[in-house]
This record gives sequence, structure tokens and C-alpha cells, in this order.
Amino acid sequence: MRFKILKPLAVVTVCLIFAMQTFAQTGTSGRVVNKEGNGIPGVTVSSGNKAVATTDANGNFTTTVASGRLTFSSVGYEAITANAGGSNVSVTMSTVTTSQQEVVVVGYGTRKIKDLTGSVALITPKDFNKGQISTPEQLFQGRTPGVSVTPASGEPGAAATINIRGTSSIRSNQQPLYVVDGVPLDGGGTTGSSAGAEGGTTPKNPLMFINPNDIESINILKDASSAAIYGARGANGVIIITTKNGRGAKGSLNFGMTTSISSTASRYDLLNGKEFISGVTAELVQQGIAPGTAATQAQALNYGSENDWQDEIFRTAISQNYNLGYGFSKNKMNLRVSGAYDDQQGIIKNSYMKRLTGRVNFSKTFLSNDALRLEFSTNISNIKNSYVGNTNNAGYLGSLIGAAIRFNPTYPIKNPDGSYYQPGNGDRNPVAMLNYIDDKDNINRSLTSLALSYKIKEGLVFKTTLGYDYSKGVRTSYTDPRLGNLGNNETNVFGKPYGNATSGNGRAAVANEISKNLVWENFLTYDKTFNQRHTLNAILGTSYQKTEFTSDGDVYWDLVSPVTGPNSVFVKNTSNFKKKWHLKEPYFGQTLLNSYFTRLNYNLDEKYYLTATVRADGSSKFGVDNRFGFFPAIGAKWRLISEKFAQGLQKTFSDFSVRANWGIIGSQDGLTPYSAYENVVTWITSDPMAAPVTFGTQTRNQGNSKLKWEEATTTSIALDWATKNRRFSGTIEFYNTDRRNMVITGPTPGGFGLSNTAFFNLPGIVNNKGLEVGLNYQIVKGNKFNWDVSANMTFMSNEVRGLQRTLYTGEVNGPGLTGAFGQAIANGKSMFSWYMFEYTGFDANGEAQYVKDATGNNQLEVLDKSALPTFNAGLTNNFSYGRWNASLFINAVTGFYTYNNTANAHFLAGILKNGGNVTKDVTSSPENPLNAASVSTRFLEKGDFLRISNLSIGYNFNIKSKFIKSLNANLSGQNLAIFTKYTGLDPEVNVDKQQNGVTSRGFDYAGYPRPRVFSLGVNVGF
Repeated sequence: MRFKILKPLAVVTVCLIFAMQTFAQTGTSGRVVNKEGNGIPGVTVSSGNKAVATTDANGNFTTTVASGRLTFSSVGYEAITANAGGSNVSVTMSTVTTSQQEVVVVGYGTRKIKDLTGSVALITPKDFNKGQISTPEQLFQGRTPGVSVTPASGEPGAAATINIRGTSSIRSNQQPLYVVDGVPLDGGGTTGSSAGAEGGTTPKNPLMFINPNDIESINILKDASSAAIYGARGANGVIIITTKNGRGAKGSLNFGMTTSISSTASRYDLLNGKEFISGVTAELVQQGIAPGTAATQAQALNYGSENDWQDEIFRTAISQNYNLGYGFSKNKMNLRVSGAYDDQQGIIKNSYMKRLTGRVNFSKTFLSNDALRLEFSTNISNIKNSYVGNTNNAGYLGSLIGAAIRFNPTYPIKNPDGSYYQPGNGDRNPVAMLNYIDDKDNINRSLTSLALSYKIKEGLVFKTTLGYDYSKGVRTSYTDPRLGNLGNNETNVFGKPYGNATSGNGRAAVANEISKNLVWENFLTYDKTFNQRHTLNAILGTSYQKTEFTSDGDVYWDLVSPVTGPNSVFVKNTSNFKKKWHLKEPYFGQTLLNSYFTRLNYNLDEKYYLTATVRADGSSKFGVDNRFGFFPAIGAKWRLISEKFAQGLQKTFSDFSVRANWGIIGSQDGLTPYSAYENVVTWITSDPMAAPVTFGTQTRNQGNSKLKWEEATTTSIALDWATKNRRFSGTIEFYNTDRRNMVITGPTPGGFGLSNTAFFNLPGIVNNKGLEVGLNYQIVKGNKFNWDVSANMTFMSNEVRGLQRTLYTGEVNGPGLTGAFGQAIANGKSMFSWYMFEYTGFDANGEAQYVKDATGNNQLEVLDKSALPTFNAGLTNNFSYGRWNASLFINAVTGFYTYNNTANAHFLAGILKNGGNVTKDVTSSPENPLNAASVSTRFLEKGDFLRISNLSIGYNFNIKSKFIKSLNANLSGQNLAIFTKYTGLDPEVNVDKQQNGVTSRGFDYAGYPRPRVFSLGVNVGF
């Protein structure tokens, strides 16, 4: 559905540009130095709210601004102002150990942290995690209070679940809004999720196209006062990524390379061949079989080989990263050009991510008074991923890792004729799976923005920005017909089987996806100081965003050249198949978002601060009655330190402030483009030898014109402080969020086909509340040795209130568990509470016992145990000694439970008795091999952990060369050690097991493990 869009006329912009008057100015020039008298490169020189110059490598600057005040700012230094005019202006900047003076990027502008009324976290390169970094969120994982990052897996480029101040959405719209260089991105992964052979996989990380080395800073907007300017897209918080610009009039060329070695941080402690036969014997005896007979039957499972199947699928992976960048800033022009290549191997054989990126950032001011400014940036990338047969929904066999766990250690890898050994009992040879499934994608993505700003008069600037994000992904998978035991994986549409199971036919699947995101924004910014007491900053603007998504796919089978023997060649080309099924779900999804926004920042005497924001969003996802959502927010700050009665505080503190804010922010994420309307699609099938035939129609969803926006009402109050010597600073903040109008799909009367659902708003709220603590302390400040410590802690609670029915999610896989769920969202409970039997132990016969209800049956209940943590913490120690520097980062998460579905499906006495391998602890368990392993707290474990996440050591060489300006080397380790009682490989895991449109959390099921990584990097500046 389309609706009328009110667009600002482009002619207004043109008239503003050409209605200018120019005049001559003498300008200002000078030098910016530190306390030691050394020039500081890259300092931003601003007049009003516009950057007018950047210092070169020696700290020199030149600007045409001849009067007024100039502001000098740079990360790590206190901002300072000076009078414009003259040719020998000298500015001395002091370093800071607190971020109070630093400038942060907020929506549609920048602010000093000391002027903020809301909660904004600034993460700069000095805070970034070091080592093998695939995607931007890995840079700040664990570094910021209130922000949790949980990787879906250890696969290269894997998606992560990022929650800012908890999670409150029932659907899968948990992710924050990403804004890259001013362009809001459309969320979601970057490639199709169909593997073609085994099942579905989680889409890759939506930020995978960004080279982490290009990032200058990351700003996280955590509350309504900060995020409400983005309205309907800011309900889950906002992450603003700013990329690097050129520095220095002479220009600089930088080259960096990193080599990383990755391996499994831990493995399953499985039985070897001898232990396996002995264990099978013992289980048969426990079942009541005579020892001699049991030994004979166990020996029938001994095939004479000795294989550790984990060794056969895992590897020591070697990865390479190369970065090259050149930039300069002179003659009113700033330019940076960069390129990078990543070849990241996964720790599972055949898996990798290869990424080629290029970026151009350009800006230039025009006219004698620098009134006109042009900004242009573009990021292009090509990403190639290679997947292994490890999926989220492969059933109880558990995909590749499940196969490696389960496969008899005495099985041979191959038969005498060279073919892969296939036992024919449902188990799959993991080596055959590695080599007989070929699943790759190719993604091209570009993000381009163009901005033009014009200073109408001093303090009043108009800016228009156009951004375009384009992505095209093609995923192609081939499955060799010699791969057995895949089950009945033939295509079935509307009940018609196509007889195209992989065995004997082979299989190819091609998925195509194209996404387009166009953003056009126009706004006025007004900055003015009155009577040297009142400072006003205001913006007024509009935003228009159009997002389109298209997809189609093909399935091929029945080989032209049959593959029969072990030496036959399987030609991986779609033309090698006789039959084709064209799955043209002619899917075209379009969403239009039209917005109007305003924000007012006011401060009196730099003592009292007020921020008021209002945004109105109109979305095509909703019907006429509820198309627009209105999202207001207000924030205030009181700098107590500035009051006369605070003289006692002034002796100790340089800053002591109280902040408070309230606001409403909305969400439309997780809804289909046509959620309020009936959406019918046509399925088409075609054969290469025949014309396309319309096969059937299906109602994707039935309309609900009364559908409303999800809304999150947030309140917070905070205390900020910094000591006068700037060695100790911190923040304590309490927040409370109520989320209403949660959206879910539910059954509707009528309808036809396979889909008979619509979107509905649920009654009730989801409440998140928490306490965030951030502390920074400079323990040692010396001439050669320095030691800084940063700590962050978050205490959280979550509760569902007023929900009239329980929602079930979290499919559990295992023998006999088809259709079982392990998680629920229920009234009075935390989200993602576990739903299962409560295990009490084994009886004398080795049968599992559970808590009973009043009737004597096993009691199935929603437990007071959740997958959501109640406490997060991070501790960073930074050291420097002369030219040496080091950093140690440790993080901890407690108060959550992880469901060990891997153990539920694989580590059972019955699995061992039936010839499947298990971990060593199973052989000492009293479990009867005939015991049925139900979904229960037997496999629910505390996930609490303490992790040594990052350790790095660097050295800056003393280079005396006219050619080489700088040289440094860095050695780092990631995921070095974890301390936990969890019996799986890693408790910080989130395999996607959502059901019925309800998201899940905290499932561990044969997922791609997180690696331990050691990296050596070298950076050279010319």
C-alpha cells in the first residue's frame, strides 16, 4: 500500500544556495599543541556548529573565519575556545581522563557529553576490543553498561543479539537501529537463510559490510531523551557509527596487516573407540542382558577404526586482514580513501568469510565565508561466505556438529573402494557432510550518502541528506547425491511432493535477494547564545524512507550426468540438472516511512539543561486509523557543582550533576510490509521443457487495520561526577521501561492455503528496569608508567504484566521430542522463562523423576528461571610504559540459565546403547538406557561465567625516517579463558529456536563454537 508523501521541495534547497552573498575575510591561522608543546594532528576547529578546519600533522590550521569564537575539539582532549582573527593564534589543549568534555554524535548533530541530558555511550578506538574483528559490535562487546552482545555462534560474520537496556519485544525485533554516517539502515541479515540440503540458518550480521578499521567512533543512544529523535526506529536503542576522515595538510598513508590463528576453545569430551565399546557393554548389562551376551553385541558395533570425528571437522584456522588508507585535510577539503581485504577462515573446515571493502569520505566547504559545505561518502563491499551443513532446525540429528558428536568412533572414514562409509542407521558421516555439501553466497552491497549544508546566517544552517543502501545476495548450494541419510527432504508445496529427494537425484538450490533502502532527510539547525547566559540549539526537520525487498529462488534436481561411483565427478552447475522447480513467490515488499521531528536543547549558565524532542512517524505497515505514531521525550540536567551552595563539592569535584528524562519511543520492526492488509501471493512452478504454470495462491496474512505501533515508555535518573584531578569519574543511572501493544501473529477465522494468520496487539506490558554503573579511575599517573581502570556493571530485572495468555516458543530437538517447546512468555514471569518438567533425579531403576502435580502426573510449568541475565559486568585495565602498552579486558554475566539441548539430544544412556557416541560422564551416570529424556531441568544449567575476553600488548617503535612516520605492532588474544560451571562448550550462546513468530533465547544446540584467537598486527604510517 502506498500513501501520500509530503516531500520538501528540492527547489527550496537550490534557492537557499544561490541566494547567498559573499564577502572578503582575513581569516585565522595558528597552531594547536599539547602541554609538552607538541603539535596535535586531527583537531577539529569549529565555528558555531560547523567544522571549518582540521589541524595538520604538526598541529597547524588555517580558516577563513575572521571573527567570533573558535572551538577546538579532539578525542582525548578537553575542548577549548579562542577568539578568531589573526595569523599566530596559539592553542594549548589538555588531555582528559574523563569523557565529560568529549563530543558525541547524537541524532542530527553532535553534543558535548557534559551538555547531555540523556544517556549516550561513546566508544572510541582506545576502547575497542583488539584482534580478529569481523563486525562492528565485536569492538564494544562487554565495554558499555546496559548494552549486551550475545553472538549467535562462532561462525565468521555471524549475527549477534544486541540488547540495549534489556529486551522487551515478543517478536524477533530486538535489534537497535544502526545509523552509519547519518544514514539509518534497514535491519535484518544480508543473505538468504535456506541451505538447500539440511535446513535453515540464521542470516549473517547486517553490519558485515563495514570494515571495522574504518570506524572512528561508536555512539550508543540508550534512553528516550537521546533515541526519541529517531522515533519509531529507536525503541531498541540506536547505534551510531561514524567513519574516519582525512587528517593533516600533508596527508598520511597508513597500512596495516593482521594474521590470526584460531582454534576451538573447548571440545566435547567424547569416548574413544575402546571406551565406546566398554560403555555400550555396560549399558546393555544395565538393561538386563547377560555380560557375555552384552560384550558380544557391543563388539558388533566395533568396526576396527579409531577416529576422533571432532578432529575431522575442526581445524586450526589462519586468517589474514589487510588495510590501506590515505587521507588529508587542507584547502577547505577533507578526503579519506581506504580499502581492505579479509580472508577469515572458520574453525570448521570449508567455512570462511572473504570480504573486500572500499570507502571514500569527502567533504569540502565553498565560498569565502565557508557557508556552503558538501559531504559525500560511499562504502562498497563484496562478501563471499562458505557455509557448512550446520543449521538451526535439522532435527534431532543435529546437523554437522551433531553428526560429529554422535558418530561411532570405530567407524572408518571411507570404505575400501574409496566411498564414504555410511552406516545406514540414520547417522551421517560428518566428513561426507563436509565434502558433499557445497553452500556459498556472494553479496554485493553499497552504502552512499550525499549531504549539502548551507549557513543561512550565523547560527542558522539548513542541511539536506540523501542516503541509499543497496544489497544483492545470491546463495547457491549443491548437495551431492552420494550423501545419504538426509531423510525425505523433497520439495512439497500445497501437499504435492515433487520426488526430488537428494539421494539419487542430487540437488541445487539458488536463492536471490535484493534490498534497497532510500533515505532523504532535510532539517534546519539553529545555534545561538543570548547575553552569554542562555544557549539554545534547535532542529526542525523531515525524513522520508523507502525500503524495498525482493526474493525468488529455484530448486534443481535429476542429474544429466548421474554420479554413481566414488570417483565420479559431481558437476556443480545448474545446467547439469534435468528438472527445475521455480519457486517464484513473487515477493515484493515495500515500506514507506514519512517523519517530522523537532528537538530543542537549552541551557542556562551551563548549570540547568533541558532537552525536548517530538517525532511523528507515518508508516505504510499500518492502516489509516493508526498510520501515524507520535513519540515525545523530555530530559533535564542540573549541574550541582555550579551552585554556590556546592562549595564543598567544588573542592573535590570538577563535575557533579543529576540527569532525568522521560519519553515514548515506538517500533514497527518485526512486522511484514503489509501487516495491516490482506496479502495474497501466487506460487509458480516451471520445468525447463515446459511453460510456467500457475500452481496455487496463498494468503500470506490477513489484514488487521486496527494494528497499533508497539510503544516503549522509558524513565531514567542519573548521577554523573568527575574529580578535580580528573583521575576518578563515573555515572550511576536507574532506568525503567514499559513496552505496550506487543505484536504477535495469531489464528484468524476464514482464510485459505497454508497461512491463516494475522498480526494482533497483545494486552499487557513488558517491564524492564535496571541500574547501570560506569567507573573510570587512573590508578597510576606517572612520567613513564600509567595504569587506568574502567569498570561497568548493570543490574537488570524483567517482568511480563497483564498478559492474558501464555506464549510458547523454543523448539527442543531430540529423540521423541518433535513438537516440544522449552520456553514461555507468561504473565508475572520474566521473558524467556523456561517451560518444562522439574527434574528431581533418577529412581532405583535409572528412570528420570519429576515434580508431580496434584493428580500425580509430571507437572509441566513455567519456571522462575529465565534465559535473561540479571547482571553484566566488564573490567578493563589499560597500562602504558614508555613505548609499550597493554590492555586486559574481563567480563562476567550472571543470573541466567542456558538450555543444553545438545545434551538432551545426544548425551544419553539410550544413545550410547543404540550405538551413538556420548561424553564420558554418561558412562558413570545411573540412567537406564531405556529412560526417555523429556524436556526438563535436567538439561537446564546456570550460565554464569567470567571470561578473559581480550588481552593485547603493543609497542610503538622509535622510527627515525623521513619515509616512515610511525610503526607499531600488536599481539592480542581473544576468548582466552572462561570460568563457568556450565557443562556445554560455552554458556553465552543463542541458537535461534523461535516458533510461531515468538523469539527465543538461550538455547545451545550443536552450534558453531566460538573460537580462541591469537592475532599479530603491524601498522605503518607514511
